[in-house]
Amino acid sequence: MPYLFVYGSLRFGFELNHFLRNSRFVGLGFTEGFRMYDLGNYPGVVKGDGIIHGEVYEVSEETLRLLDQVEDFNGRPDDLYVREKVRVYFDYKRRYSLNDVNIYVYNQTIEGRDTVEDGDYSKYAGMPVILNYFAYAENTNEEILKQRGVTRIFKKIPALLTGSRIVFNTPCRWGYCANLRSDEGGKVCGYIYVMLESELNALDKAEKHLIRYIRDVVKVEDENKNVYFAYTYLSPSEEGEFEPSKEYVNYILQGLRSSWKNCISSGLEKFI
Repeated sequence: MPYLFVYGSLRFGFELNHFLRNSRFVGLGFTEGFRMYDLGNYPGVVKGDGIIHGEVYEVSEETLRLLDQVEDFNGRPDDLYVREKVRVYFDYKRRYSLNDVNIYVYNQTIEGRDTVEDGDYSKYAGMPVILNYFAYAENTNEEILKQRGVTRIFKKIPALLTGSRIVFNTPCRWGYCANLRSDEGGKVCGYIYVMLESELNALDKAEKHLIRYIRDVVKVEDENKNVYFAYTYLSPSEEGEFEPSKEYVNYILQGLRSSWKNCISSGLEKFI
């Protein structure tokens, strides 16, 4: 099915987002080579030297045809928008991207219109931002999440990160907490939480963002092999590997068993 990059009134919280209620949210991303302008109650983008931010959805052909009507894209020279295809990146290191993602480009004059300088209309309009967060350790346990201030999760999706394993080398209240390391044959079980950016900000304090852990983006798959791009917490610690406490391992297992039938992460199995 086609992918669609939305940057304005089709984004989460805006009036047209309901057209995407049955579409799969792939992740937050950005594309290059455009400038965004404030057109009054909605934005438009035209070719330029900037970056624009938005959300990527997997949509049906039926939904795409419907949105063509909503955006007044009919294949005529005077259409309000034209639909083009772009490459969308999901991280600033440009490791993860999708090609041939549909985008609606404004097809009228932007003379006299104000520029949205940072290319992020949700933040420009003061609206909430939605994202994917991949939890693989104690944050798979919803009780831990609640204790850390996460109050609203829109969707919880069992997901796998392949090519990695869990190690325990990051000092924390339970002794040593989990981290990820590359492992060609490894897999890490966890959950994608579709949530607000403000909820992830609440986790930053518990994770000691920029001190103990940093946010990064990973590519994960659900049980049907659908791809998602999600934020996760990684530690830059290069310490060796240590044995986690039984209490800490139990928190992880309780979290995984809430929705996974039988999935144990590489590196965790030897402590069970």
